[in-house]
Amino acid sequence: MYIIYGITFLVFYGLGMQIFSGNWSKSEKLPLLPRTNTSVVIGKYEKGYVYHNFRKFAHMIVAGTTGYGKTNFIKCLISQLDGEIVLIDLKGGFDYGKVTALDIEQSRIELEKIVAEMRQRRQGHIYVIVDEAGELEERSYLTKKENADYLACQACISEIARLGRGFHVHLIYATQYPTSNIINGQIKQNAETRICFRLPTEIASRVALDESGAEELPAGDAGMGMAIFKKDYKIPMMTYEFVERDGWDVKVRNPQRKGSADSFSIK
Repeated sequence: MYIIYGITFLVFYGLGMQIFSGNWSKSEKLPLLPRTNTSVVIGKYEKGYVYHNFRKFAHMIVAGTTGYGKTNFIKCLISQLDGEIVLIDLKGGFDYGKVTALDIEQSRIELEKIVAEMRQRRQGHIYVIVDEAGELEERSYLTKKENADYLACQACISEIARLGRGFHVHLIYATQYPTSNIINGQIKQNAETRICFRLPTEIASRVALDESGAEELPAGDAGMGMAIFKKDYKIPMMTYEFVERDGWDVKVRNPQRKGSADSFSIK
């Protein structure tokens, strides 16, 4: 199987991305799918669906320049995941209906809460989704004391990446600025699954994928939704468009309503 995937990927580049000209690469809305942790549809390729098993591969890095489908991809994931969602969006929350944390202080509170609970959990799944991981980096113009929240968040993320799998706590770590500081060695070592949309440079691609290739994905509208899926093999794929449906909600932690059975609706 791995040999077949390898040949497919070589052909993909050898034809100068012409493989994307087939019908399977056309824009398509995500179909109504059941909630699951083991068969999450993350895209499609010439032979059908591309699935992901979060029980086997607990964590995921998502990288890509803004405008190529990263946030849309996260919405498609959320609509299928069977578990509690902790959504940290430090870009302002405009892409989602509701989020768990919008600022660095609230992010620290929520992440420390997850770490404290992590060793006690035996059932159910928690998905910690960070949309723009670069915003968790400490600021050079701040003092050590002022950077305390940033450093605490980084420590929590590293611990979730290192220990989360055994406690069904999953990290989905997204960034448009893949650098060695943002995607550090601890996260890379434990997040074997990579979803990479177009990136501007080979250096960025090597940080996200450990090799070049993402910088060669088509630019502009032609590259919207196209990605490289890498695990213990890699294949080119096309992600789906997210569709909001009535009643298609996900439970999410809302720090403003403690103890509530709040719902998450993408708008």
